[in-house]
Amino acid sequence: MTNATQPETVFTLNIDAQDIKVRYQPYYINGLDPYAIFEFTSPHEPRRRIPVSETGYRSYFAPMHEIEAAPNVEEYIRMVALALVATESGPPAEDADQPTLF
Repeated sequence: MTNATQPETVFTLNIDAQDIKVRYQPYYINGLDPYAIFEFTSPHEPRRRIPVSETGYRSYFAPMHEIEAAPNVEEYIRMVALALVATESGPPAEDADQPTLF
């Protein structure tokens, strides 16, 4: 169940010297464990690649208790974006089929 009565916030995040437009809708999914939605988009038209997405768009759902425990929303989503960038980069293609040693 979504709740459209909560105000959304739009801000710009800068990762790897690239601007990313972020739309934040708190309590997007209500319930016992409410979730927010973050939408990362390219600020360009047409959309260009951004550090968290090749297509220029990515959504991310986060539990409200994690967001509320962070110093602020921008700090929380910066940490998430950096983790997504690290995940996107992954191991080099030539190492993808190699098992880890430890």
